[in-house]
Amino acid sequence: MDDVRKGSGFRPGKYIILAVAVVVVIVTSVTWWLWPTSEEEEFTLPAKVCRGVFSGRALDPLFEKETGKLRTHIYRDFPDSPGEHPVCELSADVNKVAFRVEKRSEGGESREELKAEYKHVGELGPAHGAYSRSSGTISLYIPCPAEEKPHLEIFVNVGFNAAQIDDVHAKGAKKAVRKLAHLTGYTARTLAHKYQCEGADELPDGPVQLRAGDGKL
Repeated sequence: MDDVRKGSGFRPGKYIILAVAVVVVIVTSVTWWLWPTSEEEEFTLPAKVCRGVFSGRALDPLFEKETGKLRTHIYRDFPDSPGEHPVCELSADVNKVAFRVEKRSEGGESREELKAEYKHVGELGPAHGAYSRSSGTISLYIPCPAEEKPHLEIFVNVGFNAAQIDDVHAKGAKKAVRKLAHLTGYTARTLAHKYQCEGADELPDGPVQLRAGDGKL
C-alpha cells in the first residue's frame, strides 16, 4: 500500500503552491490595470488655447499641481464675434479659468463709478476696471476707438475660480488674486492687439494694478 501511494505522485503541497501563484498573478494584473500610469496623471497645457488666441504658458501658474485633462468650451465663436459676448472656458479637475469679451460702442462705467461700487478697482494704463470677489473676476474697459466710433471699447472679463472668495485674507487668496491680475493684464494686451485697437501698445506689461475702492462688491 505504501508503494502504491508513493507511485501515485499525488502531492497536495504542489497544487497549493500552484494555486497561490495563480492568485498572485491575477492580483498583480488587476492592480497594474487599475493603477493610473504617470502618463494619465500628468497634466499639460497645449502651446495655444482658446482657438489659438492665448499662450498655454500664460496659464501655467493657474493650473499648478493640476490633474486630469484640460477641457475647453467655446461659446458664441470666441473670439471672432466680440459683439456676441463670446466666452472661452478652460477647466481641469480643480481649477477653472474663463474669458469673456464684448465690444461696446459707448463708454462703460467710469473710474469714479467703479470706485464707488467695488471694494477693489483696477488699472492697466489707459484701461480701467474692477475685481469682484464674489465672482472671482477682474474686468477691464479697454479703449478701442474707431474713426466712426470714437468711444468704442473692449470689455474684457477674466475669471479664476480660486480667486472667488469672501475673505481676501483667506489662505491662498492673495496669491490667487495676483495670478488673476497677471492673467488679466496679459489677456487685455493680447485681445487689444488682436482687435487692432488704436493705442494697444499703451497697455503696459505686467498685471492689472489693484487698489482699494469705496464700494462693497
